[in-house]
Amino acid sequence: MNWTETFQYFFSAQSEKTTKFFEEQRLKIEQAVSSSLDYVASVKENGRRVADSWSYLPSEDSGARLENPDIVLSVPAIISKNGYTCETHTIVSQGYILNVHRIPRPKNADEVPSKTVILQHGMFSSSADWILNGSEKSLTYALADAGYDVWMPNIRGNKYSREHAWLKTDTKSYWNFSWHDVALYDVPAVIDYIMNVKTDGNKINYIGHSMGTTILFAMLTLRPEYNNILKAGFALAPVAYMAEVKSSLKSFAPIASNVAYMEMLYGSHEFLPKQSTLGRIVASCKPDSYDGFYCRNILFSICGHDEKQYNKDLLPIFLSHLGHGTSWKTIVHFAQLILSKRFQQFDYGSNNQRVYGSELPPEYDLSKVTLPMTMFWAKNDFLSSETAVNMLKEKLPASTDMYLIPYPEFNHLDYLWAIDAPTLLNEKLIEKLDKTNE
Repeated sequence: MNWTETFQYFFSAQSEKTTKFFEEQRLKIEQAVSSSLDYVASVKENGRRVADSWSYLPSEDSGARLENPDIVLSVPAIISKNGYTCETHTIVSQGYILNVHRIPRPKNADEVPSKTVILQHGMFSSSADWILNGSEKSLTYALADAGYDVWMPNIRGNKYSREHAWLKTDTKSYWNFSWHDVALYDVPAVIDYIMNVKTDGNKINYIGHSMGTTILFAMLTLRPEYNNILKAGFALAPVAYMAEVKSSLKSFAPIASNVAYMEMLYGSHEFLPKQSTLGRIVASCKPDSYDGFYCRNILFSICGHDEKQYNKDLLPIFLSHLGHGTSWKTIVHFAQLILSKRFQQFDYGSNNQRVYGSELPPEYDLSKVTLPMTMFWAKNDFLSSETAVNMLKEKLPASTDMYLIPYPEFNHLDYLWAIDAPTLLNEKLIEKLDKTNE
């Protein structure tokens, strides 16, 4: 066989194989089309009967409704469900994408008030803190109905401010911050943004709870120009000096740095993430279960025991919104305040000399605070003791106003979820706020 005959034979064989292949594929396609047509015909024939008997009937499944949707709803969804307008504003600070929730006007109103207030949440928390007590008792709704434009920032790293422009959320670089950085960069960025949105030149009021007050005091010393940009500050359960705390957390302070170091060795730079073992245990607390009883007692040991103002039905809602992004550095910074008995910047130990030029970290210079201030405190608050509040008052302007909650058992969390919050806190706070804005 010559070369010509060889090539002809080869291409002839390949042609037969190709023809056979395409014929097999054609048959497969025809079978698939036929099956599809049969399926469509079956649906046309039986679909109406199936739909009538199942798909469109009202559900009789007892599990179809949530006991309380607020357990799973987002902050904007909860606010909208309660009949108020909610906006989300996004601000970038050091690459952190911060989402701020806003109720711009009273319920059923059209105009945005000129009076403006920032509500800054505490540790382990988010803007959800301010709305979980329901539309009748939460401070947020009371402020909106009193004629205030309410803005609720979210701390970097939490559920609503978790993204970053260039850092991955599972890296040490992302979580290398404490409330000091929030005070130095994030809250000023939020204030500047609100001022640009409002454009009316009116100053902004600041209300903080727990760590939200720590941020305020630190910001006014690090960025003293904001003493003049803000109108007034209201500190609920003020936290600055912590040596006298009665909370069970005090026993954790001496080992916080070591625990943080061990956690970071395993690549965990976030404190108590939701997916952790302890995070899942916390999320399992239910009001009427043994776990619910156990979780309640843990909260009381940390914040102060108050059975009367405790609404057990709020526990699963509160815990479902708790623990949304906190860095180990934040925890360690607070532990350092307890051990040092000073209101100071982060202690880097042997590296202080390189960072600060001194062996000890500098204290926040509270003599720079000139903003009119009102501090709300309670005698049963395990995290903001009477001694610590008085120490703080001595460092603040003589004009600083003090208001003792008129209920002896009021604790650290009652500011957010007390059954009698309207009469014990909201009414008096709005009264003082209104006087500031006259």
